[in-house]
Amino acid sequence: MTRNLVVFAALAAALVLPAHGLAAKAASKIGGYPRALAAYSKSYGKVKPGTWYFREPAVLQKSFKELARIYGEETAAGMVEAVPGALTFNPMNFAPTLEVFSEQFGSDAARGMIIRNPGLLVIPPSGPSGADKAPPIVLPVSYIVAATRPVGGLLLFVLFVLLGSGGAGPH
Repeated sequence: MTRNLVVFAALAAALVLPAHGLAAKAASKIGGYPRALAAYSKSYGKVKPGTWYFREPAVLQKSFKELARIYGEETAAGMVEAVPGALTFNPMNFAPTLEVFSEQFGSDAARGMIIRNPGLLVIPPSGPSGADKAPPIVLPVSYIVAATRPVGGLLLFVLFVLLGSGGAGPH
């Protein structure tokens, strides 16, 4: 049950967080943090204080700096362009969650998985829906999330329904 919550959280994050094309923006000459802030502002610029995605500029910058420390500035900017809400996730969890995923999948695979699906950054390292409870399917799902992001949430939703129902057809 708990493993299903982790998969659900990862897929739900990919569904509800706005998607932005990485390829066109990656070629941008703008620096990492300004690119990330532009992506955040495009998605959440009109968010009111007290709501889920509202963060003060200093908090957004702190989150970006932690992402950049772990993944590099350009990669971090691309991750935020893919999932602007990543700047609102708890930056104290970024490194510990990567460490937990690295123990399960290996460091290169875990790093690639989170880069493909930055929505995984919302998952804490431990707890009821923590990275330590993640089922092995989280890794291949990151490829699905990355592949369907340019198409939009509808295709991902259909895949989620099929995965959640155990597949189509009689059992």
